Amino acid sequence: MKESDKKILMVVAAIGILVAAFFLVVKPKREEIKGVQAQISELQAKLDDLTAKEAQKDQFIQETKEFNEQFDEIVAKYPADLNQESTIMFMKGVEEANEFINDAFQLPRETPFYVLGSGMEEGAPVDTTDTEGDVYVCSQNAYSVTYNGSYDGLKEYLDYIANYKYRMAVSSMSIMYDAEAEQPVDECSGTVILNAYAISGPDRTPDVPTVSVEEGKDNIFEGALGAGGAAVSYDADGGSAIASSHNLVILLNNANNDTSSGIIVASSESNEGTYVTSSANSVQNLDIQITEEDGKNYITYSIGADSKKSEILSSDVTIFVKSSARVDSEDKNGVDVTINNGTGLGVYIKVTDDDASSPRFNIKSKNGAVKVY
Repeated sequence: MKESDKKILMVVAAIGILVAAFFLVVKPKREEIKGVQAQISELQAKLDDLTAKEAQKDQFIQETKEFNEQFDEIVAKYPADLNQESTIMFMKGVEEANEFINDAFQLPRETPFYVLGSGMEEGAPVDTTDTEGDVYVCSQNAYSVTYNGSYDGLKEYLDYIANYKYRMAVSSMSIMYDAEAEQPVDECSGTVILNAYAISGPDRTPDVPTVSVEEGKDNIFEGALGAGGAAVSYDADGGSAIASSHNLVILLNNANNDTSSGIIVASSESNEGTYVTSSANSVQNLDIQITEEDGKNYITYSIGADSKKSEILSSDVTIFVKSSARVDSEDKNGVDVTINNGTGLGVYIKVTDDDASSPRFNIKSKNGAVKVY
């Protein structure tokens, strides 16, 4: 190969090395530098923005405080919910404050219509199932009221609504009077559609109405307080008949008695296979469940993990508690009973010979129709 050709090849190789170095090293570095410079520019812009905001920090804090106070002031004009108990007491208060009688009014369920800060379009459906606990949900209700009263009383009623502690609105009203009455303006009647609103959300506590109406019985569908209609048959003898015929027996004695367990609960006293027992010298939690399954009624009784279940073939459920006086201060045996009656049957309990000063038998809670003699 000629010397000139060698020189040409060396020049070409050198040029190739320079081109490769440019594309593999220089160009990527330039792109990297441009990217870093762009990030620097972006971060500088953020820094300038934050620096400007930092200079206005006290102003922003003061404005935020003022806005929060204004927000709280507006929200306070609405209740946290539209529960029916508070609505009934409001209607009662209307009658006490004015010559205005609510002949009848409807209590529909409240309807959510907006979530504050959501930017919802007007009329869009509101789904509150997935809303977090820090959102404010606006609800409304429309009460249809049929009334009677004087014309002056009607004006007082409208003034009462306008100045009520919570925002309400009368969306429609009709007025009629008896033209043949001696004082027609004293005998007005008609209907009112009263709109009420509520805002629920963080730190919003619903009003608890003060109800002074005496409760006559636990269940208005029962014949006696806390018992079913058939209670009359047991009321006659104070439940004494339960001692001879019952669905469940509870025997409570001194736990130090060597002859038997201190606590015995059984659906059949003569069948030890139905026993749930305890020999501990302490108060045990006894759980009694009355349930309906596939058209049949059952009673399940449990102390801890020891549980038994028996079908109820009678028209009611009777429980006989045979207790005893305590032997001394070390005799601490007893039961705290939870009774859940999820059926339409009445549950009647007869307790005998329990310790007068420190009873062994105690009902901790009960649900459903349950009566104790």
